[in-house]
Amino acid sequence: MPRPSHTFTLVTEAAVARSRLAGLVAREPESLSVIASVTESLVAEPHRYAGPRWWVVADTAGEVVGAFMHTPPHPLHVALATPDQARDLAALLTADGSTLPGVGGLREPAEAFADEWTARTDDTATVTMRVGRFDLPERPRVPFEVAGSFRVATGADCALVDEWHQQFVDAIEDGGRTVASLVRTVEAGRVGLWEHDGRTVSMAYASSPSGGVTRISGVWTPRELRGHGYASAVVAALSIDRQDAGEACMLYTDLANPTSNAIYRALGYRRVGEGVTIGFGRGGLSA
Repeated sequence: MPRPSHTFTLVTEAAVARSRLAGLVAREPESLSVIASVTESLVAEPHRYAGPRWWVVADTAGEVVGAFMHTPPHPLHVALATPDQARDLAALLTADGSTLPGVGGLREPAEAFADEWTARTDDTATVTMRVGRFDLPERPRVPFEVAGSFRVATGADCALVDEWHQQFVDAIEDGGRTVASLVRTVEAGRVGLWEHDGRTVSMAYASSPSGGVTRISGVWTPRELRGHGYASAVVAALSIDRQDAGEACMLYTDLANPTSNAIYRALGYRRVGEGVTIGFGRGGLSA
């Protein structure tokens, strides 16, 4: 059968991407959460990534139906697309000589992109992470007592928040990348901390809401403080804080980490989708 007709529009300015994708974000806020929050951060801080690109997918009626984003040095991100649209974008990018470190996002189109990419280049593809997408349909609950209390981070906490955010990313990505400061997130009142005996013991932050949905991320407890339920407590408390502000909550978790998956399910989060991250081995375009 012939593929459905669609067109790709390349966008290189964050404000333009935000405008072009606004309708899709409103219709599919969970799928577009990463693109929406990253794009918003680039509107505020244009030099956060060098050479960001977005591809807006439209159908024959001109309605936006899909979206991709690349913010070097990260892999291409597939937010919403069909497998055929992903294959067609891979064909376009290999034809113009683009190079990519990998692809990630929605599982089926990301896998289709990788299949097309490796068929057209000398690159190899390796799955580096399978990711679960979870939403929160109810009030979260911690099924056990946790010592301490929740508070929203203030400017005085920025140094610690940034230090822990760097440690969080280092643990996920095996180091090698300096992360941007979360000072704007702190100023917006979107970083939550858990304290016990006057000491800050855990943190999490919430992305700017997109289509009424916020993404809980950056959940971090220093290794020496783990095993006391602090992460569960701060995620639940921050989720309640955001629900009280009228936002729906979601999060992503590594499916290979049974501990974090069990924690989020126990709080009331439910798995509603799956993503993947696929790394490309360096090669070149096929003859």
